[in-house]
Amino acid sequence: MSHGQYDAEEVSLGENENVDENAEDNCDDQVEEEQEEEPLPIIDPAVFGLKEISNLGKFTVSSHKPGNGVEQLRSDDLTSYWQSDGPQPHKLTIYFVKRVGIRDIRFYVDYNEDESYTPTKIIFKSGTSENNLIQFAAMNMESPVGWQQVPLAGVGGEPDGNTLVSWVLQMQILENHQNGKDTHLRGIKIYAFDADAVQPSEPDNTVNTDSLAERQAAARLDDIAQILAAARLESSETGFSLPDFMRDAEIR
Repeated sequence: MSHGQYDAEEVSLGENENVDENAEDNCDDQVEEEQEEEPLPIIDPAVFGLKEISNLGKFTVSSHKPGNGVEQLRSDDLTSYWQSDGPQPHKLTIYFVKRVGIRDIRFYVDYNEDESYTPTKIIFKSGTSENNLIQFAAMNMESPVGWQQVPLAGVGGEPDGNTLVSWVLQMQILENHQNGKDTHLRGIKIYAFDADAVQPSEPDNTVNTDSLAERQAAARLDDIAQILAAARLESSETGFSLPDFMRDAEIR
């Protein structure tokens, strides 16, 4: 083999290696993009002892484009959406048929599909009517894709201070990406505790809530008995007469 042929073959091999490396880099970039674009899945409420209560609410919107209203927002099809058709802020208001204790709120947005229609600044309000709503949460988002969770920590309801007690819930979209005028919202889910849910048992850390409640009730009764006994003693010494509701029951 001549020196010229050897050099040509070496150059050809080098070019092939560069092509292979570029192909691998492109594949890696595509995999990373696919991973970044994969939206977060919606939660399984049963795992957390929750149930969806969206069916207990009447959903209204401040405006909507024909064919893109509440029905499309409530649909489980995430390719459909509510599209506003009016001035900001764009409002979604939910009137519940009774007082509810909300444990989780999730809504679906997709910047990759909606771009300037995607919300970037949202506030959430709650109250007993639309006339006395109080803000309890605010969110600022940057190119969000997938289900977003509304922060409910410390909203004040029982049992741990993280339950939102509400009759009326309102979501206000104040701003969109790229200063977009109208907005897209592709889904919303509202969850509360499921009293009928069977909680998984953990033998090492279980607490018998029934026996605990019984002990607490017995302790309260003991305290009441001591107060009544002290009141009787004081009344016998001072001549004070106990009111009827504090006396022991008598069979007549």
